[in-house]
Amino acid sequence: MHLPYYQVARTIALFVPVKYKYAIRKWGYKKKIAQNLNYIKNNKKKITNKLKKEIKKRKLVVAFYVYDQAKWKCQSLYDLLEKSENFIPYIFVTKNCAPKDNFNFQKPNELEKIFDFFKLQNMRVLYAYKRNNFIPFEQMEPKPDIIFYQHPWYVETSQGPVVCSKFALTCYVPYFIATSISPTEYFLRFHQYVQNHYVLNDAIKDFYCENAPNKGVNIKSVGHPALDFFYLNREKEFENKNYVIYAPHWSVDNKNVLFWGTFLWCGQFMLDYAKKHPEINWVFKPHPCLKGYLKNNNYMSTQEIEQYWKEWEKIGKLCESGNYLDMFKSSKAMITDCGSFETEYFLTKKPLIHLKSNGAMPFNPSVAKIVETYYNVQDIKELEQILDEVVLRGIDTKKEQRLNLYDELFCQNNYAAQNIVSDLLKMLL
Repeated sequence: MHLPYYQVARTIALFVPVKYKYAIRKWGYKKKIAQNLNYIKNNKKKITNKLKKEIKKRKLVVAFYVYDQAKWKCQSLYDLLEKSENFIPYIFVTKNCAPKDNFNFQKPNELEKIFDFFKLQNMRVLYAYKRNNFIPFEQMEPKPDIIFYQHPWYVETSQGPVVCSKFALTCYVPYFIATSISPTEYFLRFHQYVQNHYVLNDAIKDFYCENAPNKGVNIKSVGHPALDFFYLNREKEFENKNYVIYAPHWSVDNKNVLFWGTFLWCGQFMLDYAKKHPEINWVFKPHPCLKGYLKNNNYMSTQEIEQYWKEWEKIGKLCESGNYLDMFKSSKAMITDCGSFETEYFLTKKPLIHLKSNGAMPFNPSVAKIVETYYNVQDIKELEQILDEVVLRGIDTKKEQRLNLYDELFCQNNYAAQNIVSDLLKMLL
């Protein structure tokens, strides 16, 4: 019998002394999670048994939940599923359900751009949000048998892992490469609700298993599809365009747990420096959330933001798409404070200038090793000095240290997409 514990607890809390309100709500919240986890566990057994029969008769439909093409990191997995005899992949374009006052808020008219991004690549893409309404995934045609999420935040209920567990296997490949020790990477309800949570390596898996509420029972170490680009193109020769990439993160203050962002102290300096050196092939690659965060927290007006972006377009290339790894391979250096890029760019073996924020969330142990091989700066004076040395004069004193660590961490090529597909087939065949 299903009891709405959380709603009951919230109602009771209205009529009790203040000192008891939080405890009652917390009790209801925990009961709700336990109830959902039991529901998902029972569903997984039924759905797995059903799909074991179905996969012998037809290709299983795999849906990728997408509300931001700039964070699309599963191309290698989609491509491998496309070639498979057992699966047929689709992109389900939807909207997140962040409220209007949140910097992640999406307007419905933004979906067309996302849809076109995939359509232009001749991928199977469908709208899962139409006429200002979310389409429950159970009502999609075709109805998915397996769903891959890349975002743990602002997922609408009828498209989320609890409801969808009734008819599909739910999987999670984060759009970012796990970088920090923040609980937001493993502690959310969402992380417990997905049936398969795929992570980069055993070090991250072990950390999550030790600290996650469910002790990581759904976590599997497979690599990351975002890094498959380097594995699949290891023999390819890339044109050297000598791009220098400036990629600022959105977390510019301590209102969030990461606080990696350094844009407030170096954003204008980087633009001015780029203007002084037009001989450099500049690329501006801001985090997709940076605009919204600056505006919602009153750091810059809409007009100031648009003007700043336009100034970069005048002197270089603006990159706001999800396909950027070929640009990484064609570059000569990167300047960033973005956690995922610390790992992604490392595979290019090229120098990175890491912009440090005072009070930032620490990196996990494997990423901390990588960052030691970069040029770490935390003020304008240091930044200008390192830019002159690394970017202008091409002096890379940490190159040997970086190459040695590369051999240690990535001596064995890891094809994440193949590992994920193999894991699915192991479950179903």
